[in-house]
Amino acid sequence: MYTSGQLAKRCHVSVRTVQYYDRQGLLHAQRTASNQRCYQEHDFQRLQKILAYRQLGFTLKDIRALLDQQNDQALLTAITLQKQRVQQELQAIQNQLTGLKYLQKQFNHSGNFPGNIGEHIQIYNAHRLTRLRLKIFTIGLLIDLFLWGSLVYVVWQGAAIWWLIAGVVISLALIGEAMVSYYQHVQYICPHCQQHFVPTVKEWVWSKHTPHTRYLTCPFCQQKNYCIEEYRTSVNA
Repeated sequence: MYTSGQLAKRCHVSVRTVQYYDRQGLLHAQRTASNQRCYQEHDFQRLQKILAYRQLGFTLKDIRALLDQQNDQALLTAITLQKQRVQQELQAIQNQLTGLKYLQKQFNHSGNFPGNIGEHIQIYNAHRLTRLRLKIFTIGLLIDLFLWGSLVYVVWQGAAIWWLIAGVVISLALIGEAMVSYYQHVQYICPHCQQHFVPTVKEWVWSKHTPHTRYLTCPFCQQKNYCIEEYRTSVNA
């Protein structure tokens, strides 16, 4: 059995935090003869869940529903929805940061306000996507050079087989570098709901694609379409 202070200390929060969640109906204290709040071990476990959910950005309404729901599938659905909300917020922050950096760059170069910032950023990101594709194309040429070059060297020149092994290893390393670099800098727009999203690595790798689109399932509307590829700005970029 815990008092409010003991429960707060064990969970590393303030007494006011414990009392707040009690008033919100998320914790259910019992009362002693002296009308003092007291909590059981299951209240400690419940508070730990509440604090974890709050740290992950869930609202009190969401938390109340999650605590009352014993279905694991409902929890997974709530986590998926929260992840999508966080991704949207992150993308909004990334877009704002890109706009600020672009505006700063324009003022440093010309001292003039660039006008329609959104349009300029779209053009800027399109150029960055083009440069990214050129980088991947260059890596592809290097892969061909190392792979076929080592094969020709071994077959025609009679060189040791380890030259071919070295060529294969280097080619695989370059393929990995190209895929990681490309995946980390692209996102997709669903043509159905217009939401931006980043697919899972597995879906991204194995999906059909054209030079400018990829056949993906939108995590927001669950529709599967050829989604337009865009440059994805990193927060640290």
